[in-house]
Formats: sequence, C-alpha cells, structure tokens
Amino acid sequence: MQSPRFVSALLAGCLAGCLALVPAAEAQVRRQGPPPRPFTRSEMASASTEVPMIAGPEVLLEVRIDGKGPFRFALDTGAAGGGRISSALTKTLGLKVVGQAMAGDPTGKNRQTIEIVEAGSLAVGGATFSGVQLGVRDFPSAPGQEKPGFDGILGIGLFEEHLLTLDYPGQRVRIEKGELPAADGREVVDFQNPRGIPVVRLKVGDLELDADVDSGNQRGELVLPASYLGKVPLAKDPVVVGRGRTVSNEFEIKQAPLKGAVRLGGQAVEGPLVDFVEGFPHANLGHAFLRRFAVTIDQKNHRIRFRTPAAQGS
Repeated sequence: MQSPRFVSALLAGCLAGCLALVPAAEAQVRRQGPPPRPFTRSEMASASTEVPMIAGPEVLLEVRIDGKGPFRFALDTGAAGGGRISSALTKTLGLKVVGQAMAGDPTGKNRQTIEIVEAGSLAVGGATFSGVQLGVRDFPSAPGQEKPGFDGILGIGLFEEHLLTLDYPGQRVRIEKGELPAADGREVVDFQNPRGIPVVRLKVGDLELDADVDSGNQRGELVLPASYLGKVPLAKDPVVVGRGRTVSNEFEIKQAPLKGAVRLGGQAVEGPLVDFVEGFPHANLGHAFLRRFAVTIDQKNHRIRFRTPAAQGS
C-alpha cells in the first residue's frame, strides 16, 4: 500500500472549482448551465496558431496580459468560463475589479465569493482575446516548491469561438478557425456541456456513464464518485492512496486498476487506474488518460475528437 500523500489542488480542474462568472447576488438563480461569454472579442490574423506545452504535470502555456509577460497559465478544459488569475498577478497588473462570483467544487460545500477582474487583452500565441473576465484565486504551492507552478488558469469558455486542440503526443496546443466533421462514433463524438465544460459518454465494463473531459486533473486517469465502488470491474481491491483537496474541500482517494477497458467512441484504453473520490458527483477523465490523444474540442457544434498518434500520421 502506498503511503498517503496530499496531492495538488488541481487534482481535477472541475474539482478545483468550476465557477460561473456572474454576480454573487445572481448565483442562487444561475447555478446550472454554461456561464455567459467571458470575453468581448477574439481576434486571430491567420487560420490557426500553435503554442508549445511547457513541460509539467498540467498543460502549461505562456500568455501575455495587456502586453505584459509572458506568464504561465494552465489550460484547464474542466474549468468553465474564461479562467482564473492569482491575486499576486492581479495586483502586479493593476487589473480592475468588475464583479463577484461564487466559487466551489461539485460537492456544493464551502462555496466562496471571489472577485472578478477584467484584462484588456489576453494573448495565447497569435490569438488575442479582449475584455477577458477572470476569477481571482490564491493558488497553492507546487509540490516541493515555495510558489505555485503557474500564474493562472485558462478556462474552456475562452475558446468557444474556435477549435481547440490539446495535442499531448506533439506537446502543443493549437487554436484554429473551422469546425469538426459530424460525429462518426469512432474519433469524433458528440458532447454535452450542462456546466460549461465538455461531458462525454463512456462505457466502463458494462456500465455507461458521463464524464468530464478535464485537462486540469493533474493526477488521475479516470476519477469516479465513490458510489461507483462495486459497480465497475476492478483488477485489484481498491486501496487508499492519499488525500486530495480542492479550493474548498479535502477528501480521501481510493484507487485500483480497471479490469478491462474504458471505451470512448471507437477508442479503447485498457486497464486505466481508477480513483474513487467521496462526495463528488461527476466522473472525470484526467491528464493521464487524455495524454494518449490529440484532443480537439468544437464548442460551437458540441463535438470532440480523440485522435491517436498513429491516426495523425495516416
């Protein structure tokens, strides 16, 4: 049995606190559904732009804010809205507070009111977004470090007008104009976004379930609510491997390898590690699962493509 460990606050991007960027007074009414568009305008001179992924346990990119930087931001498909920014960088840049939002995680416990600031411009490669609204957070230090490993988070909502590709094998992120072809049930599948993040249909053993596509989940392959213990086939008995935390909660993690495959469209991943987390209602595909693919997200048409390196070369 592994010794317990305390994992990063970005165990999962959505677990780390999906928040809708709406005034706190409206939060009780608008808890469900995608948040409003978190920017006023997006511009890209060419048809596409690519930026390299910085080596690390998450998808780290260099961005410029109001012409300053570069700063390191984690690209988190499990975070709704435009993103989050550290309170330290907010002060350095002198960003203006434009509102408040409710923040928390899927447990619904310990929700907090945070400030929303607006950046005049935020540039990722050759793509520039104007009037970007960002939630202000204090991020925990990276394991073994005195400071966080990044200055903020780019939410999935920032890219709603473009195709967004997280090419894990190629270690790059691509933003481009256009759309994905219709779902074929193999590489391209439809997704839902009831909470402003992509949710796909999986088959785990004989069980079908919905799962968040979450590049911000640094550690896990497949994360399931603890209620799924005994419902999915496991190769070994689950053991406690540590404790995790989000912005507002701590929880125990039990883990075991899956007996069989996770099937997603025509893709099959054999024997991934499954984390069972008490108190969380949603399944989650994390960094360790997604890194097998180039993942392209088309938010306008609710389509997502999972392409293997072999398929890219064909």
